[in-house]
Amino acid sequence: MKKSQSKLCQEFARILNSTPSIINGVCTATRSRTNLHPIVLGREADSFMFVPQAFSFENMDRGGKALCLGETVLLQEEVNPFMSKLRKFDIIVTAVHNHWLFDKPRLMYMHFESIDDPITFAKKVREAMKVLTTRDITVESTKANVDVLDEEFTFAHDDINESQLCDKFNRILGGTMHSFEDGVCMVMRSRLNIKPVVLGRRGRSFLLIPQMFNFESMTPDGRALCSGETVILQSEINPFISKLRQHGIIVTAIHNHWLFDKPRLMYMHWVSIDHPLAFARKTRDALSVLTTRQIQPRR
Repeated sequence: MKKSQSKLCQEFARILNSTPSIINGVCTATRSRTNLHPIVLGREADSFMFVPQAFSFENMDRGGKALCLGETVLLQEEVNPFMSKLRKFDIIVTAVHNHWLFDKPRLMYMHFESIDDPITFAKKVREAMKVLTTRDITVESTKANVDVLDEEFTFAHDDINESQLCDKFNRILGGTMHSFEDGVCMVMRSRLNIKPVVLGRRGRSFLLIPQMFNFESMTPDGRALCSGETVILQSEINPFISKLRQHGIIVTAIHNHWLFDKPRLMYMHWVSIDHPLAFARKTRDALSVLTTRQIQPRR
């Protein structure tokens, strides 16, 4: 990325009060809604996987307009006010849905896109986000009766610290970047064999082709809240579901995130209370059904 584009990325992120990074050569700005403290499957779920806000821009034309994408977690009562604000600015709302099950409060997610000047897009989104509450939203943790214990894999919690566990979790899942902070392990990679076009522009944004895997809220028995997300082609959905269900993993959502995309991009989310390395191996097995061939949009 050129120096001028790097400065543009930093300004884009600053306006959105986010952290800038370059992923797949694309300016990506991320943050978490730290005032939301959800519970999923009876466990605290404070990580970026559950409370994300993410924005990107790429493929800028000579007029300074780029493919701009955004996503945010929302409370149910925030959905329509935020949607109205986005539409006031002619930003295309592309999806509104859940990502998870057994969550308190009920978390919704909105995705949106526009061909726009990145700084203008960022300012519009910042204005729209003013309708979102900044007060702390907390709920009481209650044990959900949906834990799945697989005897095939065992893990002694005292044998390894969680940071080392995160490293092993990452190696199993083949992440290109991973982090461990405050008890949360996040592994990320992109399905770079999928080369989509959105609103007529080629895209490499992580928001388009993500794969994310996570564990957090580990208990002394070595089990944690484990979750995953992947972009997926329509033909891959049911084989992938079958693999996840064979391993007792809960499929929580299957849906689109974007509009006017070629090929049609779908996204799947899944969750389990499990030993992290067991979850990683099960997920790796499920991911083996996904194609590794190059997927280009049909003309």
